Amino acid sequence: MTGTPSSVLRVALTGDIALEVLAPYFRKAGYEVYVPAGFGTWRQEMLDADSPLHRFRPDVIFDVTSYDTLLEKEVPGFYDERMRVLASCPYSLAGIRAIVDEFAFSRLSAPKKILAVDADNTLWKGILSEDGEKNLIPYAAFQRGLLDLRAQGVTLVLLSKNDPFEFRADMPLKTADFAACGVNWAPKAGNLVDICRELNLSTDSVVFVDDNPCEREQMKAHLPEVTVPPFAPPPDAQLLRRLREYFFAAFGKTEEDRLRAADYAARRLAPSPGRYASADDYLEDLDLRVVPGRAAEKDLDRLAQMAGKTNQFNATTRRRTRAEFEVLLTDPSKAVFVFRTSDKFSEQGIVCYVIVDLSARHATDFVMSCRAMGRTLEYFVYRYLTDTLGFAPVLDYVPTAKNKPFRDFLEGGKQRPSHYKI
Repeated sequence: MTGTPSSVLRVALTGDIALEVLAPYFRKAGYEVYVPAGFGTWRQEMLDADSPLHRFRPDVIFDVTSYDTLLEKEVPGFYDERMRVLASCPYSLAGIRAIVDEFAFSRLSAPKKILAVDADNTLWKGILSEDGEKNLIPYAAFQRGLLDLRAQGVTLVLLSKNDPFEFRADMPLKTADFAACGVNWAPKAGNLVDICRELNLSTDSVVFVDDNPCEREQMKAHLPEVTVPPFAPPPDAQLLRRLREYFFAAFGKTEEDRLRAADYAARRLAPSPGRYASADDYLEDLDLRVVPGRAAEKDLDRLAQMAGKTNQFNATTRRRTRAEFEVLLTDPSKAVFVFRTSDKFSEQGIVCYVIVDLSARHATDFVMSCRAMGRTLEYFVYRYLTDTLGFAPVLDYVPTAKNKPFRDFLEGGKQRPSHYKI
């Protein structure tokens, strides 16, 4: 049973409750909904290939009771005895909304790198330009939750239609906690494009949280690849849990995650490249350093993380697991090289790895973090491999929609000088 091509998700609701009570809320959220006729008839329809359920051809069959155990702990008054008696539906209105939102988050779920947040009525209650700084009420728990995500390696970005401002002293968050800020009166989608270009990250790696439905719809319209989950203030522990579980579960596992926030903060304080006579002068002044070597067991988590998340400078986009890397480290016919970098402002940890098939003399995987792009590390890596191996490995390349930076490296010449020093 498969759905038909459509921009609207087709959802069949199942469960031993009065499903027609929930259906309007799913439709309001933008889904095309099918509800089996009659209490409990969904079981028969599932087994009958000629049933209306099969003819509906849903993209998703959703058991509406599947989140009960989770949500009853998070949503006060999740159940409503009156609804159970009068409508054969055990949920309160708050419970129904929580189920619809949880479903929406689950459908959007994908590994992301950037959390872009609004300020007014998202980080605090109130509007800065109307209520004044002193009258804002911070959503302190949510701000602390964002700081926790940042500490785990999630990149925070601020998008706010305001005049430039500093966070009030009593608020947990500070401007320096954000890798970049788009605080002006320009459209947020345009600001986000500029910021992603500055950070060498793609816009499809962004989750955007904003209390304003119009801003959310504008983001969807201009940048449909950005993930825009449902959100109604005030932000709470449930929203933080959903952000962690559905978008940022891969963070907080490696040393590089812990270094990432400090690295972005250091880059914000560093002089702008525009202040230098040339790009070469800028890179030389950074005092770029690299420690190359063979990968070890302690590097396995980072290798698997990079294999799963890196898209732009990724020669073949092979998604290897930790177990696969563990086997590679013990294979005498393979060599796995890692490259740790730093500059005069911060350390980055492992930002590049290369897997070489020694018998075939091919580099089957060449993967480099976006934070290392534009700094000439790839040229150091290629020269180091050639010198260390005693041959110039052939670089395997499988083009994708996202790995043009690696193709540019191949076509632009691999022998250019690098600003990195050991």
